[in-house]
Amino acid sequence: MIKSISRLITMLMVMSSFFVAGQAKVNEAAAWETYADTLASREDFAGAIKLYNKIIEKSGLKQDDDYSVLYKRAYAYFGAQDFTNALKDINQYLQRIPDPQAKLLRIYINQGLGDHKAQLADLDDFLKQSPGNPEIIRFRASVLMDAGEYKEAQRDLKSLLAQRADPEIESFLGLTYYYLGNLDSAMIVFDRVIKQEPSLLQPYLYAGSLCIEEGAYALALVYINKGLQVDPTNTTLLFYKGVALTETDKLEEGCRCLRKAFEAGFDDAADYLKEYCYGAD
Repeated sequence: MIKSISRLITMLMVMSSFFVAGQAKVNEAAAWETYADTLASREDFAGAIKLYNKIIEKSGLKQDDDYSVLYKRAYAYFGAQDFTNALKDINQYLQRIPDPQAKLLRIYINQGLGDHKAQLADLDDFLKQSPGNPEIIRFRASVLMDAGEYKEAQRDLKSLLAQRADPEIESFLGLTYYYLGNLDSAMIVFDRVIKQEPSLLQPYLYAGSLCIEEGAYALALVYINKGLQVDPTNTTLLFYKGVALTETDKLEEGCRCLRKAFEAGFDDAADYLKEYCYGAD
């Protein structure tokens, strides 16, 4: 009897040691994950990825719960701008866990990769689940514009404006007209937005830029100067003004604007300064 009890106690002790060892491994992985999350929040993505690698290697991704670390590693790769590995992880995660938040992350990853087609496919899936959602339509319109699909972008922008007036959206609509070669329609839209919302900076920026591209420097200065009344320190408008002035041989004032823009961090002003302003008062 005593021997039987002794064997039972021994077995229980062995089982207990296995349990403690297993629990220690779980606690160790949890500690790694907590620290990795902290590193990721501090934007030490390389350090976070090393720890996530160890956790994934130990878990083998056998259970659904293990995949949360794969999602976190995808986010860390994204933060480190390693979009290829981020996409690999998020695709593997989505195969197991069809999570909308992960699909949204994939859209941003594909944005980093410049894959507009993949972005649009995921955005279309979101719209199937939430038809008419203005935030998703707006996002899709921006992707379409980046992809150069201006007609399709116009469709989305017009559908948003049909829901409610939005000067910012209408300014984007004006840009699509310009990119489609219809400068007159673009300027009509910008003028309408300025009349409706004179404190909005976008139409001044867009109209000024388009006029400079077309060589209409005097008209560009009209929009630029009005924009600078809204925001006198806007470096882009200061740069545009410098360009328009130097292109019309008003070098002293033009170079002064270009210097202000450059000193404020607008690096594109450097080329104009070199070409027009070295040696200018």
